[in-house]
Amino acid sequence: MTRLALSAMLALIPSVSLAGFECNIDRQCGGGTCEPFAGDPFLIQEAGDVWRISWQGQAWEGYQTSTIDAGGEVSIVIPPQNGVSGLVSIFSNGEILFTAHAMGDSAVAITGSGTCMADGG
Repeated sequence: MTRLALSAMLALIPSVSLAGFECNIDRQCGGGTCEPFAGDPFLIQEAGDVWRISWQGQAWEGYQTSTIDAGGEVSIVIPPQNGVSGLVSIFSNGEILFTAHAMGDSAVAITGSGTCMADGG
């Protein structure tokens, strides 16, 4: 009986809805030139205290620094991991900008832009 009552009470507690976006990148720029971006969409999901950014089998975790309500954009800083660091900004109109930094033979910065759709439409 206690388990049933506990289960019923837990069902009444509202769950936290985690945010998520699917973002299509239209163009990328690096090394002084810009070109169309032909890769798969970025999947950006809130996962508790971090945001998970997935793209073509790779994944990074970032930390939110602003919200749509507070600053007009979701800003996610990606600390160095898997050879990349960067910043993702998703604006209230659905546009996205990203910057990725990496060290190859020399330091490289790539930027990109496109549009995002929030999970669920």
